[in-house]
Amino acid sequence: MRVKAIMMPFSRLACISVDNTVEEAMRIIDEQGLLSLPVVNGREFVGVLSKQYMFEEYFKNFQGTKDEFVAKKVQEFMKTKIDTISENTRIEEAAAKFITSKVRFIPITGDNNVLLGIVTQQAVFKEYQKIFGNKHNSMAIYTYDIKGVLGKICELIYKEGGDICNMMVIPTEVLDLMEVFLRVEAPDFERVVRALERRGYDVRDVKYNDQK
Repeated sequence: MRVKAIMMPFSRLACISVDNTVEEAMRIIDEQGLLSLPVVNGREFVGVLSKQYMFEEYFKNFQGTKDEFVAKKVQEFMKTKIDTISENTRIEEAAAKFITSKVRFIPITGDNNVLLGIVTQQAVFKEYQKIFGNKHNSMAIYTYDIKGVLGKICELIYKEGGDICNMMVIPTEVLDLMEVFLRVEAPDFERVVRALERRGYDVRDVKYNDQK
């Protein structure tokens, strides 16, 4: 899945202009219930303004009065060295960026650095939550990464009355083993698990949908 499926588009996004004052920017940030927002010059993405960074600047470095500080322009405090992604970036790539950085959202830009929207940590988390769920039959199968193994697993589950809702294949980096995470709907999920075990599959972390 691409981030364009879960991004908050520009049309719904509250942005801060380079011409806004700090006071105006703080009001916009507070109204949105966020800690930072993108800064634009028209539709061009130029940076990010962080509420925390402004507080740090005021209390640690600013020598003037509060009124003087809030009257300053946003462009004096915004951060401009911000990684952006395209709307066709895969969700897992966006997730990796969140893991390796402290940002709460990633700007999505198009030609000429036009801001198309943003993707948030929460949006990515919700998509992964749909995959893993917390009220569904699920299990992990550890098996060797050999040709046709996934097809055999899927065929066996089907024969035992199971319907695969989600599948995720995760390399374990141990020998040639991989972990296959599965969400399965079935009239008798335990029967599916037992059939896999009889065939010699290493089935772990079994969870039934009646567990809360």
